Amino acid sequence: MMRVDAYRAFKRCLFSGELKPGQFVSQRELASLLKVPLNPIREAIRQLECESLIKVYPQKGIQIIEADPKTINDAHDYRLLLEEAAVAVFADRAPAETVDRMRADTTAMLEALAGSAADNAVVDAALEAAWNFHDEIIDFQGNAIVSHHYRLNSARIRLFRSNAYRSTIGEQLAPSLRHHLAILDACERRDADAAVRLVREDIETSRTITLGLKAS
Repeated sequence: MMRVDAYRAFKRCLFSGELKPGQFVSQRELASLLKVPLNPIREAIRQLECESLIKVYPQKGIQIIEADPKTINDAHDYRLLLEEAAVAVFADRAPAETVDRMRADTTAMLEALAGSAADNAVVDAALEAAWNFHDEIIDFQGNAIVSHHYRLNSARIRLFRSNAYRSTIGEQLAPSLRHHLAILDACERRDADAAVRLVREDIETSRTITLGLKAS
């Protein structure tokens, strides 16, 4: 269980910007940061290296992966490939109660942000909700292989965007969540073409933001 806790804590630090792309860190520094023993840290390192979120260099340490423009574009192209197909299926087949639940969850997060935009816990919850929205559309297809590889890819994009976590993410979240409501409206109408177009716009916005972070 401590191994799982170490892995999850490590990923939280990556996605929150506490550990930054390109940064080097030692096993002992990680153990101190995550407040767990070295053995679970080593297991978490092996898993995250397999997921291509970190690189391990003997005698030098662990480096958080960096992204060049090609890597960023490749990751977003892969998102487009998977999500456009997934949302077309979702728009065609998703039960009304699923769409209604996702709309209620998204609306609740928008209301929470409006009332507490400076609250880190609210921002964290809204950020998770935004990513979970896309996960749920992918998972609706019922293809475990697609879901697994989609999450590996989206984890890399989250890491690439982690530099913006506290400085601008609060400003980005509300428009993103409103865009998700528009996607759900298209799905409710069974308008797959509109849903695909809106998902494409969502992903292209993410691409632009991520490339801008790299350029800056």
